[in-house]
This record gives sequence, structure tokens and C-alpha cells, in this order.
Amino acid sequence: MNEKQSINFLRGVPAEEALSCLTPMASEGYEKVIRRYGVDVLQYGHFSGFKPLRDLIGSFHRVNPERVIVGNGGLEIISLFFKSLPRESNIIVEEASYDRVLLDAKCYGHHLIGVKLTPEGVDLNQFRDVVNKNAVAAFYGIPFHQNPTGINYTEENRKDVEHVCREHSIPCVWDICYQALRYDGNANSSMEVSEWGPILTSSFTKTISPGTKCGYMIVPNHYVGHLSGIIANTRINPNLPTQAFIADFIESGRYDEFVKYLCKLYRPRMEALNTALNSLFPGAFPVAISGGFFAPLTLENISSHKEASFIESAKQAGVGVAAAWDAVPPNCEEETRKKGLFIRLTFPAYEPENIAWGISKLKETAESLV
Repeated sequence: MNEKQSINFLRGVPAEEALSCLTPMASEGYEKVIRRYGVDVLQYGHFSGFKPLRDLIGSFHRVNPERVIVGNGGLEIISLFFKSLPRESNIIVEEASYDRVLLDAKCYGHHLIGVKLTPEGVDLNQFRDVVNKNAVAAFYGIPFHQNPTGINYTEENRKDVEHVCREHSIPCVWDICYQALRYDGNANSSMEVSEWGPILTSSFTKTISPGTKCGYMIVPNHYVGHLSGIIANTRINPNLPTQAFIADFIESGRYDEFVKYLCKLYRPRMEALNTALNSLFPGAFPVAISGGFFAPLTLENISSHKEASFIESAKQAGVGVAAAWDAVPPNCEEETRKKGLFIRLTFPAYEPENIAWGISKLKETAESLV
């Protein structure tokens, strides 16, 4: 990397300022809950998670806390859900999605079927067509500040997806880990959960810290026993001290205050990203970013045989990027590759001027390879 200036757009990590702000609160909070709960959080516990935290999550989503399973990060919970499905199941996903989830689903032998995204959400005609032509075990989607496209589903689109899933008895899994992280001054709509579903999964990775490794899932009553059995045979219990800390963090009101702080911290970074992309790469991304951690960028003039040269040239200029093909399901990859190099940019960890500089360097690098 360039020693004078560099930026790594690869990993969606929180800002160092945020973690520094959190450190004294976490130090105090962990000590507090260890003193309060003692051996209850140091001994083996229930594999479904720390009950006070499950109660809080259940209350927030207005569901019976028995439907709430809390684990060691959002990805672990999603992985356990995939493990609970019959091997080699068909799973509908978005045309670009969280790459770790797609890779994990493949580990269980599942077949991924990608459906197109529009600025409003899933292409409903294609979604219905896939459902009608295939035996589908689940749908996985990210409705708020979608990773990696940044798209926010409209409430109407989201409910239409849920309706189709319910009609065909397909579990609809919404990953809402970015729901609270909206930076444009607006608030995302709430999610309604009935006895049927949808299944909700989320994580405290981005709203607290990656090191806490805590996520949860809300499943229908009839699925609790099956998923619990899978969990019990996979791991004994999750990180109870961390879950106790998070429960106390929420109860104290500091969690809501911290999320507000994050939204204020990340807003100028988001604005710098949008300004730079609109100025230098107009039309190369689907929507303006309003929250979350990621934005996509398609470089039309970088064909497959130029990918390696572009990535290496960007690195030498001080900018870390990578092709995001792992985020694209197999049936969508050929069409996506025809459009040019597809990359994912993360922005919350960097100052606005550094973001603008990094995107300008990507523009220079792309033009140098024409």
C-alpha cells in the first residue's frame, strides 16, 4: 500500500472512534454483569441463549421469547438454520448478497437461485416464477441497506415477498442487521412478525462491535424444537458473558444512545461516498446509499482479463479492492460478469476525505486501463 495515503475498501469494519467510545462502556458493563450474575454466565447455560436477552429481543419484536435463539454472531445463527434444512435444498437469494452466507449455504450442499433486485426490492415477477418452477426450502434476503447493493426494499415489496412465501409454505428469512443503521435522518419501517413468520435474523456486530459476536433469530413456534435440536448437537452454549453485557447495555438505554452516535458519526462518510460515486461513476451503482456499511460499484470498462491488473494497480495506488463474485449466486454470475468488474466498497471506518480520495484513485486506475 501507498505509505503516504491508503484506504482498504474490502472489510466492513466499524470506525476506530466508535470502538474507542464503546471501550469504557464495555469494560464497565462486563464487570457489572459478572458481578450481577456470577456463575450463571460463567457456567454452561441454555443453548438457545441468555434468557434476559432473549426476553428483551422478544419484547422488542412483540413475540414470545421462546421463539428467540441467540448465538455467537449472526452468521452462526444463519448457518445453523441452513444446517436445519434438508441437504441440497433450493434456497432463493438476491442476485448479489452477503458472500459469507452464500458460501456457508453451499457448504451444506444447498443450491442457490438468485433473483434480480430493483431499487424497490426483489423482482416480484421473477421471484414468483422461480417459486412456481422449483421446490424451494427458504428465501434469504436483506431488506434494509442491502449488502452489497445498498438497496432498501419498499414496505410493499417486502410484504409481497412474504405473501408469496406464505402461499407456498416457504420460510422467508429477513436479515435485518442494518435496520437501525440509517444515516440520512429518516427511520426504517418496523417489521411485523406473526405466528407464521417471517423469520428474522440480526446481529449486534455493526451496532455494538464485531468482537462481541452475538446474533439472534426469531423462528415460528413449530420450528423451535427442530432448530434447537440442531443447535444442541452443534455447540453446547453461546458466549453468555457477552449476551449478559448486551442485555444490560440495552436495558440501561446506552445501546440506543450508541446507535444514535454511530448514525451521526457515519452520516458525513456516507455523504462523501455518494458524492464521489455520483461525480465519478454516474450510473455504475443501483441506488444512493442511505445507511448500512456497503456500496457496490460496477466498472464497465474492466473486463475479466483486466480484473487482476486493475486490482493490482489500485493496490499500488493505495486502494484495496477485490472482485465480489462470491456475492453473486451461480445462475446470475454470467450476466453480472458481462457488465464489468463488480466490487463492493465499505465506508464507515474512514474519514470523508479519505473516501473521496480512494474513489478518485479507482477512477484514475480504471481510466488508465482503457
